[in-house]
Amino acid sequence: MAIQLILTGKVQGVFCRDFCQKNAQALNIKGSASNLADGSVSVLLNTNDEKLISEYIRNLKENPKGFRFFGEIIDIEKKEYNGSFGGDYNF
Repeated sequence: MAIQLILTGKVQGVFCRDFCQKNAQALNIKGSASNLADGSVSVLLNTNDEKLISEYIRNLKENPKGFRFFGEIIDIEKKEYNGSFGGDYNF
């Protein structure tokens, strides 16, 4: 089972998908990130490990490794995801 995160704020055109990828790679999580038509970003994580997901979300909010990101994540909505896996920015 996968988890979907919907990131809202200033998240398109600011290296958000790359930022999501680098944070996932640092935790050895496979997934993808896609820009959505409403200006948000969808992140699919191929894990159901709650501890790992919580750490990933915390890293997106706090950016402890200082990865390049020129935007601002205002909110992160988390939900279970059972659809096809993939996106326009795979990691």
